[in-house]
Amino acid sequence: MHLGELISQFDDEGVVVETLARLDDLALLARVRKAADASDTDICGFVQGVVGRFATGVDEAEWLGLIAVATKAPDPGLAALRRMVGRAETCG
Repeated sequence: MHLGELISQFDDEGVVVETLARLDDLALLARVRKAADASDTDICGFVQGVVGRFATGVDEAEWLGLIAVATKAPDPGLAALRRMVGRAETCG
């Protein structure tokens, strides 16, 4: 699935949690939940914020890294999301 298709559904907590679970990294999911709680927002808003901050705040090297990972992955959208969430300062 394309990243845009995923993001367009991120106003539904079930979709966000299911998508993060598909990354097959329960520790990452737990960190995202903890960071969302700490920032006093729901998981939807938190992940949308992470994606938005990545999109507007990273340098060219980070974008190239994301593109490299996504183009080699069987599911480019999930790979891009993993990279964005994994790079979020609050998620480690």
